[in-house]
Amino acid sequence: MDANNTASGVFINGKAQIIEMLQIMPEEEKATLFRNIQKRNPQLAAELQEKSISFNDIYKLNEFDLKTLCRNIHSGVFGVAIRACSLEFQKKALSSLPREYAEKSYHAMKARLNNENDSIAKAREKVVQMIATLSRRQQINLN
Repeated sequence: MDANNTASGVFINGKAQIIEMLQIMPEEEKATLFRNIQKRNPQLAAELQEKSISFNDIYKLNEFDLKTLCRNIHSGVFGVAIRACSLEFQKKALSSLPREYAEKSYHAMKARLNNENDSIAKAREKVVQMIATLSRRQQINLN
């Protein structure tokens, strides 16, 4: 039997399962795990770190990194993405951004959406992709 198969013949993708776990793992545990993997396999650690990025990583961004993210993502997408975030985070994020961008984001955040949950999920996925890209290019820091 192949190592990637279970007794029932179902394929298990170990990397995908690890990535899912990393996305919900507490930050301290995640950091320890990455340090341990980094010692043995730096390439795997980098790949897992990039793929384990979730929308919640936006809360880790400092003001400079948040501005870098927003220079690379449309204001409407950002506004829809933060729509379901806490009011506290919305205020913090929007007040740290250039006024015109923040106003456009705010209008998108408050706009009526037909498929609100789908729209938010799609906007957040775009934000996550951009965070991953900027992190890979070392233009923002997630640590």
